[in-house]
Amino acid sequence: MAGRRKFYTAREAIEYICLPDGALSDTESISDDEIADPDFEDSPEAYESDSSFDDDEPLAAIPKANLKHLDFEIHNIHADSDTEVPDDNEPQPGPAPVNKEFSWRQRKPPAADIDSSFRGPAFSPPPDEIPSPKWYFDQFMDKSVFEHISHQSNLYAVMKNAPELKTTPSEIEQFIGLHILMTVVRMPSYRMYWQTATRYDPIAKVMGRKRFDLRTYIHMNDNTNVKQKGEPGYDPLFKVRPVLEKVRANCLKVEPEENHSIDEQMIPFKGKLGMKQHIKNKPQKWGIKVFTRAGVTGLVYDFEVYTGKGTVTNERGLGVAGEVVLRLISEVPKGLNYKCFFDNWFTSPELIVELKKMGILTVATINRNRLRGCTLKSDKELSKAGRGKQYVEVDRPHIVKVYNHNMGGVDLADMFAALYRIDIHPRRWYLRILYYLIDLSLVNCWLLYRHHLNQKQEKKYMPLLDFRVQVADALIKVGKQADLNSRKRGRPSLEDDPTSHQAKRGRCRLCKNGYTQMACLKCKVLLCFTKDKNCFLEYHMTK
Repeated sequence: MAGRRKFYTAREAIEYICLPDGALSDTESISDDEIADPDFEDSPEAYESDSSFDDDEPLAAIPKANLKHLDFEIHNIHADSDTEVPDDNEPQPGPAPVNKEFSWRQRKPPAADIDSSFRGPAFSPPPDEIPSPKWYFDQFMDKSVFEHISHQSNLYAVMKNAPELKTTPSEIEQFIGLHILMTVVRMPSYRMYWQTATRYDPIAKVMGRKRFDLRTYIHMNDNTNVKQKGEPGYDPLFKVRPVLEKVRANCLKVEPEENHSIDEQMIPFKGKLGMKQHIKNKPQKWGIKVFTRAGVTGLVYDFEVYTGKGTVTNERGLGVAGEVVLRLISEVPKGLNYKCFFDNWFTSPELIVELKKMGILTVATINRNRLRGCTLKSDKELSKAGRGKQYVEVDRPHIVKVYNHNMGGVDLADMFAALYRIDIHPRRWYLRILYYLIDLSLVNCWLLYRHHLNQKQEKKYMPLLDFRVQVADALIKVGKQADLNSRKRGRPSLEDDPTSHQAKRGRCRLCKNGYTQMACLKCKVLLCFTKDKNCFLEYHMTK
């Protein structure tokens, strides 16, 4: 296979490599004496023979290069090309994967070639008055999310031949509000919030324990449309896909920051699941892996749940890691010098080049085995050389400072979520993803609230704990017509639980010791009616 190269004469190559910063353009001619840089070190190791120079000028005529810097050129090798070098004017294959050769050279990179100034738009002004925490939460989990969960949960209860659920969007909001409040006041078991000895009224008075178990029927998609593995259109995340995409779309609506980082998050889960992953360096080592793009503030803009090989397609030949990065930055405006930071798991020279073509600048670490022929000393060689005889202070390179400052956005978002994570452990994996989306939305809306305060130059802000409490309180009060404190303690009546009259068997409201299936629909109470006693009649006569 032939490589597609652009050939230079020896003089053109010297001018390209050795021009000092801010020197003449490519079209201007200069003499050899003007090219030479007196600051370059004289080191014979800097020169190696290259086939493009052999027939033009002797090697000694080439000016010296600085060994402290590396640069490379790229040659595209087309898999479908023959032995001839293709003409620049001929149309080339479009999306076909391209293999790349990297020729590394030692020289000082021309700083003038890199314009890293940010050209993106400024943030929109904040609201005149800072809205409520509930308003911020609605920006990420809006009414459509609760309406969808309510509809699908009712449908799922019918499919399971269960008593009619009759849940509403308002009740789903209350249900989620209770989960948020449980992260603030924690108990070893969620049932303890309703037990006599450990009862917690702000939760127990909102919803009975049996009604809280409606989570058994919480669902987010219609099972009649599910595709089995191997069928066209199969989606491992089918059960949670609609809500996942709604929250993701709302995250993408937030105006992006200049600096973004890409990293992994883990949704804690130890149950049986094909997509479960293990990452030894994460605080939560077992769970569902999520690739995330976040700003330096910790605000999450995009995410992708890892489901295995089919998570992304390898259209550009960059591998899963490279394609994940391109997928996550697909919504970032191009050509405006947004910056992206990621670690060595994602990095390859081909990916950096691809991002540069899009106008997205990158700072990243890289593994030694991905340097594409750039030979560096191995760890074994360095260990043999020893540490030296004295300590020498070395200035930290500016690029290291920039990387350390901007790389931690995803970890920061993870830390905020872990402070008050919803830790009720359902067996169904898709509920874990739902809880993750709730926590992500809470952290995002709090960070957006802080961003608006910063724009108004207000330094005092509500702590995350108080912010979550206010969101929970607003969700709990949705749809409540009466004062929560007016409800009586004791055995719940049919008035408290609208689905209790559908139970197969219950305790009589009058005699207390009898069990019956009979109920008065007007009074909404269970009453015995047998040949030995008629509690139904007696109750209404005494009432």
